[in-house]
Amino acid sequence: MVFSDRDNFIVASVIMITSDSLKKMPRTTRSTVLQFIRDSKYKSITDEDWHEIAEGINAHKKQIFDLLLNAFHESSSNPSVSADKAFVELDNSIKEELGDIDFDELKKKVDESNDPKLREYFLTMKQLKRDFDDERE
Repeated sequence: MVFSDRDNFIVASVIMITSDSLKKMPRTTRSTVLQFIRDSKYKSITDEDWHEIAEGINAHKKQIFDLLLNAFHESSSNPSVSADKAFVELDNSIKEELGDIDFDELKKKVDESNDPKLREYFLTMKQLKRDFDDERE
């Protein structure tokens, strides 16, 4: 299956906000780069399409963040809740990487959210990290 121009522009947009090296560029520069990419390769993408894509990416990031926080909370509050293989793998992976989670970045996301459950989940995660750190000492 070949990606459409819209699909390719979505990929380019995501790269602009996830690439470690590109994230260092100012937002206006990244927008200019995307403008160049669009004008050079994906001329069918209108300004309205671009706006919809950006809004969609932002909404999807929030949905994924909420999903992960909910799963983490579920895992820490009731570890036997799911026999779902994907959930168990996620739980194990998070526990293995707990020491590397950027809690300052998570706090920014929680503070930006209107969902009061996220604060609760965040605090649960921080407590789990403290417990994890105590066990390692």
